[in-house]
Amino acid sequence: MRSFVIVVDMQRDFVEASGALPVPDAEAIVAPMQQWLAALTPAETAGVLLTFDTHDPVTYAASSEARQFPIHCDKATPGWQSVLDIAAVDAGIPVYTLDKGVFDMWAEPGLELVTEQGTRIERDLFFGTLVASGIDRVTVVGVAADFCVRWAVEGLVTRGFAVEVPRVLTRGIVSGVEGVFGQSPAVTVV
Repeated sequence: MRSFVIVVDMQRDFVEASGALPVPDAEAIVAPMQQWLAALTPAETAGVLLTFDTHDPVTYAASSEARQFPIHCDKATPGWQSVLDIAAVDAGIPVYTLDKGVFDMWAEPGLELVTEQGTRIERDLFFGTLVASGIDRVTVVGVAADFCVRWAVEGLVTRGFAVEVPRVLTRGIVSGVEGVFGQSPAVTVV
């Protein structure tokens, strides 16, 4: 049975030690994640979605997130860019991106996934189509387990997906993967 993959916020500002908001030990998951992505096959993987935390200094300053964290992932800076070479994903697997302005990829209405060809697909329609086509399992990796990864997983569970979170491909700011997902029966930490 095929599953879907979501790679959460693997951006320079979060992953690199010199980034604006580095997640502890995030650099250690880059090489294993790159290898894992390269090993995915079209027979087992319906697609890969990369989320991008996306801010601009003007609107960020007035956000609730600004009370907790300094400005980061400004789209006009190198810190916004992915640390992954997504070209390593098998060409037979569709790759999508999603820019989000808050922790929770489900919170903002009207967000769209963008295909490699530039086609836009409304987020909720896209995930509804996955369910309708029999894709009911999602693997979620990335940073930060206790913020954006957590909300991505919770939204998937609410939408009826079973979720797998590989601990070796996920890092948190304060909590480890088990501390975030240890109690949910719909979430398997591997």
